Amino acid sequence: MSKVVAAFLLVLPLTLSLSTCSVNDYDKKDCGFYGIDQGGCESKGCCWVPAGTNSQTPWCFYAGADPIATGYTLTSMTETVTGYEGTLNIRSSTPSTTYGADIAKLSLKVVFESESTVRVKITDASKSRWEIPETLLSRTHASVKIPTSQLNFRVEYTETPFSFQVIRNADNLALFSLDSASFVFTNQYIQVKTSIDKSAKTYGLGESTRLTQALSVGTTVTLWAADMASLVMNTNLYGSFPYYVQLVNGLAHGVMMLNSNGMDVSVGAADITFAMIGGVVDLYVFAGSSPSEVVQQYTEVVGRPAMMPYWSLGFHNCKYGYTSIYQVEAVVANYSAANIPLDTQWVDIDYMQAYRDFTFDSVNFPLNEVVSFVDGLHKNGQHFVPIIDPGIMVYAGYDAYEKGLQQDVFVKDVSGGNYLGQVWPGPTHFPDFFHPKAQAYWTEQIQGFHDMVSFDGIWIDMNEIANFCNTDGTGQVCANTASSGCPAAGASQTECCLSCKTVDGSNSLDFPPYAIKNVYNKLSTKTMAMSGSHYGDIKVYDAHNLYGLSEQKATNKALVDTIGKRPFILSRSSFISTGVHSAKWTGDNGATWNDLKSSIISVVDFNMFGVPMIGADICGFIFDTTEELCSRWIEVGAFYPFVRNHNTLGAAPQELYLWDSVAEASRNALNMRYTLLPYLYTLFYNANTAGDMVARALWMNFPEDASTVGIDSQFMWGNALLFSPVVTQGATSVNAYFPAGQRWYSLQLNSSAVAGVTVAPAVDTTSKGVFKNLYTPLTATNIHLRGGSVVPLQQAAMTTTLARKTPFSLLAALCPYGKAFGSLFLDDGEQVELSSFLSVSYLVQADSSSGSFTATVNKNTYSTSASLSNIIIAGIENAPSSASVNGRALSSSQILFDAAASAVTFAELGLTVSDTIVLTWK
Repeated sequence: MSKVVAAFLLVLPLTLSLSTCSVNDYDKKDCGFYGIDQGGCESKGCCWVPAGTNSQTPWCFYAGADPIATGYTLTSMTETVTGYEGTLNIRSSTPSTTYGADIAKLSLKVVFESESTVRVKITDASKSRWEIPETLLSRTHASVKIPTSQLNFRVEYTETPFSFQVIRNADNLALFSLDSASFVFTNQYIQVKTSIDKSAKTYGLGESTRLTQALSVGTTVTLWAADMASLVMNTNLYGSFPYYVQLVNGLAHGVMMLNSNGMDVSVGAADITFAMIGGVVDLYVFAGSSPSEVVQQYTEVVGRPAMMPYWSLGFHNCKYGYTSIYQVEAVVANYSAANIPLDTQWVDIDYMQAYRDFTFDSVNFPLNEVVSFVDGLHKNGQHFVPIIDPGIMVYAGYDAYEKGLQQDVFVKDVSGGNYLGQVWPGPTHFPDFFHPKAQAYWTEQIQGFHDMVSFDGIWIDMNEIANFCNTDGTGQVCANTASSGCPAAGASQTECCLSCKTVDGSNSLDFPPYAIKNVYNKLSTKTMAMSGSHYGDIKVYDAHNLYGLSEQKATNKALVDTIGKRPFILSRSSFISTGVHSAKWTGDNGATWNDLKSSIISVVDFNMFGVPMIGADICGFIFDTTEELCSRWIEVGAFYPFVRNHNTLGAAPQELYLWDSVAEASRNALNMRYTLLPYLYTLFYNANTAGDMVARALWMNFPEDASTVGIDSQFMWGNALLFSPVVTQGATSVNAYFPAGQRWYSLQLNSSAVAGVTVAPAVDTTSKGVFKNLYTPLTATNIHLRGGSVVPLQQAAMTTTLARKTPFSLLAALCPYGKAFGSLFLDDGEQVELSSFLSVSYLVQADSSSGSFTATVNKNTYSTSASLSNIIIAGIENAPSSASVNGRALSSSQILFDAAASAVTFAELGLTVSDTIVLTWK
């Protein structure tokens, strides 16, 4: 018997198969812990099959039917304004106690958030549990009921044992299917398993460094923010994104588990399992069905990415280990002498007095000299960004410390005192950004810092939280008992000099029943103790993964209040909605070819996560780079959304002017980037307003082309520009893939061309996708423009400030049907609210004998006289004999046809970018 209740369909339960230890390796779910033996494993009712000393396959694993799951029965389902709600009651009178007692009664809410998004929330029906506060991560909520006929999905459920499916109507694919035999809900262990299509490709679940973007079957992704160098592959890193996108038969859908607690997410051949150590089930399913639509639906819930200041799209330079401001001044001068664009110079912790935030080293970075340097940067149209770490040094008379004590805004330990950790300056306390006074405290410190030196943005690091102490994860309370200084004279800054101890070995927050696969083992290792508390008795255990996000939000507001312009923040730690507040870099990578390859995957992953302003340290942070690697890396990194060269203390300098070949490669790649900045900036506007991705893997734009799946070394900007770099040592060519159904045009710098670039037909994939070998010498880049695109350009320059003053050109490349589309967004590049701007749409239609280009102004509240000099149409086979723009005939000298390139340039048009334009030719 079944019945339909709006979008809810009741179905009869299926009979479960018997438990068995005959489980495929990739389906084995770890039942043990590090060091468990056979006796201990089998005493838990689990299976024991040795898998080899270095195998990633668990030796101790659950049987085919999970013995820790008791199951629930759904009762009292009622309709609400936005969906349904009901109650789940435990099915057994003797519930499982493997990871604590099952919670006997749960509440269920199903909310149809939009036509393509459904939310399923399950929590304790009797008392409140930790959830991510909306004050930190605000999200949209449905307020009216959506008619069933408008929904792109339906939800089917079984009452006992309770299970449900979210099914996309278009193809009847189960997007999420709760496995009733594996559903567990205890105080500190929640297990949710969904079956998946065996052909599915799964992407996301970050942050980790990988050499393939699609997650391999048998992968367990641990989400726990850790101060672990990103050069370490396949382990938990700085950020946590419990969100994935799946591709099945060319269609995409997404799943987000909005939970900040630590978790393991295991990808099997036919299922995905979330194992969470707290919080609630707050599940969002996005029906898609294109990858772009999934990301749009996801960012509609968690927030659209922030607009970035225009200057931040330029090239940035930094190094940990600059010895003085005078060396930094020389670096900037050397970039200029080498004719390599440089927009922003950064400084790492070297500038600080004894590594204390908001201070300057009086000897090596004297304040008056730093002020003079920054003033010089600003006069030259350049910018300055310093680093700030969250750890505030325990140091009498230090304003940030004294004010923090007075306002009581530091995180507490289990005893109620200020939690004491150690980072670069030594013993430190950590601001509690959940505290209602923390924003004012943080803003005051940043304001005072800016009063000293007028920086343009802030770099926030070490915000996982990183801690040089608590190295075994058992220290709940730490004290500074060192008699000779902490750290002692001559000791390493990273050597722990605090005395840490366990005061309550039974504390289930520091020692929970289920151990996620944290790279450092125990949760508290090299971070704050989980038994610590934020304001309102929010436990570090629950909020650990949110610290970086809380600092980003506070820093964003502090910069707006201080500078009054669009803020720029770069963060290492991240969480869902980071892109609303901050940019992100991939952390401490290595100067290796694998790190170069993996950086592309990280960049497109974070765009999928809604953090489009993302980049990796170019040429590598750790280890000495090489001339070849650095050349190839700038050819990739110049087209990261965020482009910065940076390396570590003790590593050989790697400024881009130090090798002739690297300098040439840098000029080629960065000049192309600066030429394309109007298009890149428009992409960020589209991300901000519609949730579009800026940098994309090929499968994101061509999901129906199966050959794009697994191509991890090419990427695109938007849907128009394709980058095919060399990422293999010694290679001088690329076997690039060009997706099907397109015409592709090569795009190259050409200083003698009227628009600074030349374009020519390169690859025709109208009938099928094509692999093509591209000769790529050491200083060359491969960029192709997709037919059907219109891309706005300006001329390359040494800074974005100068580039913004150059004339515009519009480059259109026709698709096989003789059409092209595009847009331009332009404003002052620094307003906080987008109230004054220009938005223009472009359309090209052409056949063998005639054509037209139209520019339609959608909105113009921005006063600009920026000139539009040239319009280039690629894909034209015959030379036009005449043309006119807005009814004005063009002279023959203004109609430049290049038969070899199949392109016509309409030059010296005397227009502005804010003009409505009708250009025709025949």
